Amino acid sequence: MTRHIRSVRLGLFALLAVVAMALAPSVAHARDAGGASQTGVRPAADLSQFNPGNIISDEVFFNRQAMSEDQIAAFLRSKVSNCQSGYTCLKDFRQTTTSRAADSYCSGYAGATNEPAARIIYKVAQACGINPQALLVTLQKEQGLVTHTNPSTSRYTIAMGQGCPDTAACDTRYYGFQNQVYGAARQFQIYAEGRYFTYYAPGRTWNILYNPNRDCGSAPVYVANKATAGLYYYTPYQPNAAALRAGYGEGDGCSSYGNRNFYQYFTDWFGQTVYRVDGALNDYWQSQGAAGGWIGQPTAAMRNWSGAGWSQRFSGADLYLQASGSGVYPTIGGTRDEYRLVGEVSSGLGWPTGAVYGAAGGWYQDFRGGRIYVRPSDGAGFAVATPINEVYEAAGNIGGELGWPSNRAYRFFDGSRQDFAGGSIFQGPTATVALNGALTSAYIGSGGPSSLGWPVSTGSVPAGAYATLSKGFVLRTTSGTVIPVTGATFVTYASLGGISGSLGAPTAAERAEGSGRAQSFERGTIYTSSAGTYAVTGLASALQKNGGTAALGYPTAAQVGTAPSLSQNFGTVTLTAGTSGEYVVRGAIGGAYRSMGGAASYLGAAIGLERAVADGFVQDFEGGRIICSPRATVAVPSAVAGVYDAAGASAGRLGWPTGSAVSEAGGWRQAFAGGSVYVTADGKTGAPVVGTTLRTFLNAGGVSALGFPTAAEVESAVGWSQSFQKGIVFVPRSAAASAVVGDIFQGFTSGGGVDVFGFAVGPAAVSSGVKQQPFAQATAYSTPTGAYFVRGYIRTFYNGWGGASGLLGVPRGNEYAPAGGHRQDFAGGSVFVSSTGAFVARGALGAEYLRRGGESGALGWPLGNETSGDGMWQQRFQNGTLVLYANGTYTVR
Repeated sequence: MTRHIRSVRLGLFALLAVVAMALAPSVAHARDAGGASQTGVRPAADLSQFNPGNIISDEVFFNRQAMSEDQIAAFLRSKVSNCQSGYTCLKDFRQTTTSRAADSYCSGYAGATNEPAARIIYKVAQACGINPQALLVTLQKEQGLVTHTNPSTSRYTIAMGQGCPDTAACDTRYYGFQNQVYGAARQFQIYAEGRYFTYYAPGRTWNILYNPNRDCGSAPVYVANKATAGLYYYTPYQPNAAALRAGYGEGDGCSSYGNRNFYQYFTDWFGQTVYRVDGALNDYWQSQGAAGGWIGQPTAAMRNWSGAGWSQRFSGADLYLQASGSGVYPTIGGTRDEYRLVGEVSSGLGWPTGAVYGAAGGWYQDFRGGRIYVRPSDGAGFAVATPINEVYEAAGNIGGELGWPSNRAYRFFDGSRQDFAGGSIFQGPTATVALNGALTSAYIGSGGPSSLGWPVSTGSVPAGAYATLSKGFVLRTTSGTVIPVTGATFVTYASLGGISGSLGAPTAAERAEGSGRAQSFERGTIYTSSAGTYAVTGLASALQKNGGTAALGYPTAAQVGTAPSLSQNFGTVTLTAGTSGEYVVRGAIGGAYRSMGGAASYLGAAIGLERAVADGFVQDFEGGRIICSPRATVAVPSAVAGVYDAAGASAGRLGWPTGSAVSEAGGWRQAFAGGSVYVTADGKTGAPVVGTTLRTFLNAGGVSALGFPTAAEVESAVGWSQSFQKGIVFVPRSAAASAVVGDIFQGFTSGGGVDVFGFAVGPAAVSSGVKQQPFAQATAYSTPTGAYFVRGYIRTFYNGWGGASGLLGVPRGNEYAPAGGHRQDFAGGSVFVSSTGAFVARGALGAEYLRRGGESGALGWPLGNETSGDGMWQQRFQNGTLVLYANGTYTVR
């Protein structure tokens, strides 16, 4: 092939001219050495799309990572299935290579024995930053080596046409396959530098010949990039229309083929040399000046994001169009760099949702899942994605305390962290929290997530700024001291409300104290020992007054009670504090107090020290006392104690308590050696219940049946009685003890009580179908309409008629005294007692008598009972005889 070397620019040193001639071969007019007839390639390139000013983009031409060594080897094997006997095809070619020193264009080459062509091509591509596909295409267009099945040795000698000018023989210094490939690749980097070769410099329009024959003419070409300029330095001609129409064939006498064939081979073998811009992306690109605008040339093919949208990279920006979005959005500069780095659309940021906005000397861009901020100090961009972005926004983003991002989020233990100029945001398993710089340093300096867990919240108090963590707490005081709260101490601290709770802020780090540890807070101390970890707050003063933990031991339980009444256990004693002062509760009384729950029980706090009483000990509390006697150590509520004291306490009939107080029916019941005390919760209603009265009370149903006693037992000539809220117990001297309850008690009370009816002389029992209870002077009957008493002579007369089982049945009311006598009504009639005697009015005659006014009517009091005979019934009264005939008529005679 003929070669042409243009003269170097005027003014260059002669030495540079020599260098230029040695390093700048260019294909002129001859047909490609490996045309379609030899390659078996099926032409696919659309030569109508050939752009002489943008034959191949820089991004494609200088992409050294386009193929691996294995891919190059596989490609070569795919182009030649069978090599002719006696020849070495490129897929099988090997050469012992020499080392080349690095310079400003290539990083050097480490020679090796018997290297295959694929390795040589790959190593040169990596050393000189040239796309190995471009090297393969050049090998093909210069010597047809990629597809040749019977290549001569000379083809390998000048494989790339390097050092072979049109006007002279090839320079032997560039002979050899490795020399050719390395030299050509290095030459393209020299072209790209633009220092020695400027006559096809990119960004300008140049008149480029169609053929070495100048008579064939030229045409202006705007050279868009360094790669295209390099191809013209290598082959300084553009194909004419005839060459483009011919495909791999020959055009006319003015045709040249080198750059046409480069474009055609590259497109057929590897795809586009430049990138198309289509659809809405193209509309936006064109509106912004296309390749000559700020967006620049496309540097990659349009990418389809699985139907969700499209993007395409350009030299000055990347464009994004979401299918469901509202338009095309570009990313530029530091925003673009960061967006690419984190994975673009597939990252947590998702699609862009807005353009770039300037802010405080830098800029930011919004995305569906966050923002990218580009700081003004160095133009570096950092993504801030959900959920860190929401926390950053809430903190005022760049205008807040955190300021500009200083890096992107990164893995931090089992969560994430992102740093900012003024602090960090930590994303843990349950929360995402911002810490300012001081708190971040305090947190990390105190062990970070491994010791303190993850931030949960932050705040400030007069003592300083703090962060609450999932496993700890850290305070940075106003003076800069860092105080962490960790481990079991933190668990207790958190359970008490942390810094907002009863302890307040920590005032010092945890310290060793005796055999345990302690940490001080504004309003108390947390102690850790073998007994556990407990806070001392309301009892702190009492603890110090009594010698501290050195004297009393460590706390063995949490403080209990409600301020101001508190108690807490230490070693073998309990400290209490209340309105009456601070006291120690110890010994058996202390054990009973602790078992009851201390100040959280009805006892509350102690109001004095333990004191001796008779052969026991007593200690008083706000809600009662604890008595330690030879019988038992028992707590006595205040309500019971009042009754107990009124009964003579241990010196009285009750003696020492023998059992704990029991809550019953809204009051208290407590057993003593000589009886029991029953009293309402307010202590206003109650009394001792002893002896037979107690047994009778319990047999009758106790408090649920009789209520609480309203007075102590009373002794009289006939026996003992005791009143209750809903009943009364009688213990006669000469009859059975019994309780009067329910409607009989109500009737007994309303009817005059003991003065009228006397003592009950037996329990209530059902007889003749009705409940009856005997009293000394009456008998009570409980009927569906109420309880009624039958007493005196009427009781005697009534019993003579058979009582409740006789003709009269049960009473329907109590006896009453109309003028001239006494009367009582029964279910079967009425009994009338007057000076004339005792008689019964019953049945139809009795009903007619009562209709006529009874004893107060015209007939007056009965003079006898009903008689019958001769078909009539009659009864005599003071003022006549009432007669009932068989026909149902009445008359008075």
